Amino acid sequence: MNTNNATSLALKVCLIAGVILMAIGLLLSESEYGDSIMWIGLLVLIASPFVGVFATYAGLIAEKDKNWIIVATILIAIILVGLAISLLR
Repeated sequence: MNTNNATSLALKVCLIAGVILMAIGLLLSESEYGDSIMWIGLLVLIASPFVGVFATYAGLIAEKDKNWIIVATILIAIILVGLAISLLR
C-alpha cells in the first residue's frame, strides 16, 4: 500500500467512526451517555487530520524517503509542541 492510499484509508476510517459515534450519541441524547458519546465522536473527527499525518509519516518511513521524512518529522514536532502548549494553559 502506498503512502497516499494509507493516508486516505486512515482519514476515511476516522471520518466514518466519528460520524457513527456522533449519530449514536444523537440517538441516545435522552440517555445519560448520549452527550459523552457525541463528544467522543467529535474528538475522533478533530483528531482525524493528525491520524492522517501519522499515517503519512509511517508510509514515508516504509518508502525510505528521507527528505519527506524530515519534513514530516518537523510537522509532527510542531503539532506536538502546539498540543503541549494548549494542554499546559
